[in-house]
Amino acid sequence: MPDEKKNIYITVHKSFVREGIEYFDKKTDRTGKFNSVTLPRDTSIDGKDLSFYQFSPLFVNESRFKGEDFRDIPLLANKEVWLKRTVMDPDGNPVTDESGKPIKDTVKIMPAQLKEAVESSRERYLASLSEKAKGAREGSRELAGDQGRSSMSREDIPF
Repeated sequence: MPDEKKNIYITVHKSFVREGIEYFDKKTDRTGKFNSVTLPRDTSIDGKDLSFYQFSPLFVNESRFKGEDFRDIPLLANKEVWLKRTVMDPDGNPVTDESGKPIKDTVKIMPAQLKEAVESSRERYLASLSEKAKGAREGSRELAGDQGRSSMSREDIPF
């Protein structure tokens, strides 16, 4: 067991993280704080789409490697993460049970699976951005060619 990692760190953009959300605990008559992380679009595990599922990690830290716009979330490697999302009807309204509470869909996964899914989702997102940028560059080259201007871009400069 000494070669196994104790924590697994998941890194997401800060726009997917809400930190220090205050709540009032009726049982103890105290206020507390919690964190919430929403999974990005196109996050899937074993063919199940987990886009916009949420979980509440105990800690959220500014990323040590990716900068201030990203957050590192440490999760215990041997403890399941419970992902939850409110079930919606076709019109986009929450489905409620008999008592009027929204019904939640819960998925339990291991942190290593979650890390792999988030990383592959980010890779697909960055690849799509690269494709869009390539298309935009080609379009601007064509436009520049039609107008008789130089179609040389920064990427074409030989030095």
